[in-house]
This record gives sequence, C-alpha cells and structure tokens, in this order.
Amino acid sequence: MREQLGRLLDVSRQPNVKLQVVPSLAGAHPGMTSAFTIVSFAEPGALDVVHMDTTSTTLWLESDTDADRHGILFDRISRLGLAQRNTVGLLEGILKEL
Repeated sequence: MREQLGRLLDVSRQPNVKLQVVPSLAGAHPGMTSAFTIVSFAEPGALDVVHMDTTSTTLWLESDTDADRHGILFDRISRLGLAQRNTVGLLEGILKEL
C-alpha cells in the first residue's frame, strides 16, 4: 500500500492530473453504484464514449446522451471530493502512519 500511495502522490504532481478523494462524510454519491470512464478523442467530431465494468460484463455507451449524463455525474462526484491539496495532505498523512 505504501508503494501505491507513493505512486498516486507522484502522479498527482503532473500538470495534467487532478487527484481527489471523496471522503466518507460525503455520504452516498453517484460513483458508488459503478465505476465509469469517459473516453474522449482528439479528432474533430469524435464522440465521447463511456466505459463501464460491471460484475458480469463490460459496457461501452456510445450516445451523446449517455456521455452527457455521465459527464454530469462526474461533475457531481468531483464537487464532493476534497480539493487536490487536501487530498494530497490526506494521502501523505496516511503514508506516514503506515
């Protein structure tokens, strides 16, 4: 676990990475039911797609509606997360305790 936390902290220092922890105090949130990834492509006109792994299958959602809905969910989850500096401080504190 020390190596994993150390790696997360290293990656969090990259300018294109925003690391956030959603604290348990946030309560139930949309990210608790299933994990998802929104995949965006650089090509003009390319659609965003949503990738989801469930206990029984992998889903690729390819409609604008699905991508928009999951973008809204991601924004809600992000607002519940700690600020990056607080996330880094939390992980550094946990790392010191290990």
